[in-house]
Amino acid sequence: MNEPKVQTLLRSQRTEDRLRAAKLLARQRGPLDLLLRALRDRSPYVAAVAAEALVECADEEAAPAMVECFEFLSEKGAKRDPGCHIRSHLAFALGRLEYTPAADALRVGIRTVQLEPGFGGPADTADHLRANCALALAQFRAHGAIRDIALLLFGDAQQCLVPGRPVPQHSQQERKAAAQALARCGSREALVPLATKLTYPEREDPDILQECMQAAVDLEDPRALELLEPYLHHDDEHLAAFAALMVAQTGVPEAADLIRDTLDRLSGDPLRAAVMALTVLRSDAGRAALHELAYHPQQAVRFALIAALSALRDDDSRLVLERMAEEDPVAEVRRRANEALAGEG
Repeated sequence: MNEPKVQTLLRSQRTEDRLRAAKLLARQRGPLDLLLRALRDRSPYVAAVAAEALVECADEEAAPAMVECFEFLSEKGAKRDPGCHIRSHLAFALGRLEYTPAADALRVGIRTVQLEPGFGGPADTADHLRANCALALAQFRAHGAIRDIALLLFGDAQQCLVPGRPVPQHSQQERKAAAQALARCGSREALVPLATKLTYPEREDPDILQECMQAAVDLEDPRALELLEPYLHHDDEHLAAFAALMVAQTGVPEAADLIRDTLDRLSGDPLRAAVMALTVLRSDAGRAALHELAYHPQQAVRFALIAALSALRDDDSRLVLERMAEEDPVAEVRRRANEALAGEG
């Protein structure tokens, strides 16, 4: 790369020239000093390109300048960083570096509400900024991060205790990020907000509840079954099937029985997913429960079993498939079992 040419472009009065320079630096991932200069550009478009590049190539020497820029932008966010794109990239980069001195700046970011003109009135553009700040704080396990992140998971109130203060309506993206961030914190303390959300879900989006289930399991909650078992009976079949997978991941002794009892309430993809959940179990009870499905009265369950056994490709699975191919009373089941056996060959 011709550095003198890039430096000349960065000094240009034309935004197009400086944007071109930033893109050249982004493709080459540096030099860092020039990327940091582009990060301070008066055009938010130029600075956003530089910030995105820093996600991949920044090091700890660059981190103080990145924090300084983050704080500067936060002072007048709507003017200096419309759309919050620059700070969102910087938060991602600082989390990747696990740069703990950035914690205070990121706490400002996780609480930011930035209203900008939009169709239908002012719109909050800071959702992705808050999400990335939550993940960054969790990445280096900042002191007090769980409190900040938990507020993001629950902060969808319609009113604020402080008159005149804008209230964020946290998006699905933010709430998912909050659940993921709580898992990254690696502390059992993070189980409290997760358990609260799962126990009192109200009208929460199923995707958020799935993230909370996964987080509770990742944190090795010894009481995870208390949170998961009610979802096995949920009206949303996809949510029930996901709960079955999470129950399997806990490895509790009663997992096989709980998952098997769920199958009668499922159909289609959720049914196939729940049968696959039994393959996660590494216990004798789990294998027995899986193989016993060859005699399940529902044809759809036996179809799902064939698909699961085909994926396992072990000797025991082959024996079950051979028995189904020869003995199942339904011709279509026998045909599919034979196809699965032929596919293994």
